[in-house]
Amino acid sequence: MSPSNIPNLICFARIALVIPIIRLLWQEQFLLSLLLILIAGLSDILDGYLAKKNNWRSYLGAVLDPAADKILLVSLFITLQSMDLIPLWLTLTVILRDLMIVFGLSLYRYFVGVPQPKPTRISKFNTLLQLAFIILVILAQGIQFPFAILSMVCGSLVFVTSILSGLDYWIIWSIKAKKKIYQSGR
Repeated sequence: MSPSNIPNLICFARIALVIPIIRLLWQEQFLLSLLLILIAGLSDILDGYLAKKNNWRSYLGAVLDPAADKILLVSLFITLQSMDLIPLWLTLTVILRDLMIVFGLSLYRYFVGVPQPKPTRISKFNTLLQLAFIILVILAQGIQFPFAILSMVCGSLVFVTSILSGLDYWIIWSIKAKKKIYQSGR
């Protein structure tokens, strides 16, 4: 095994953590689930750092890293919503945003060419807010004040930034598609 594969292995480990995290949440083992969520978050930072510092970037890593984040976050939203800890409308907003982005990039790939997506600032902020929201919701299960109020505020921000980041991707990629099509003379 080459050292350049380490960031990808860390991504696979992050994906593997999803099952025990979900199981612990269903068992209402909130502190242990939080610990694993924090480990997953730290692994995301670590794999990105290693890939950039050592120039271990790869196509697989570029696809795997955001996929690992989405698998974890969407699984957490669905689980917490199923436990009636977060509202259905917020879970649907988060999932529909991701589906909208994937659909848009699929259209781009079909009509224009292979996209090279990079997360935008608003998208990174949205992902950070989603994680913070989930952590606050879980913390509120043990300590109502101030975490219940903070989770409501953060949930509102997740809703707004989900819509804004979804629209941001569509606008950016529509402009890129139009330029690319115009340049190719189609």
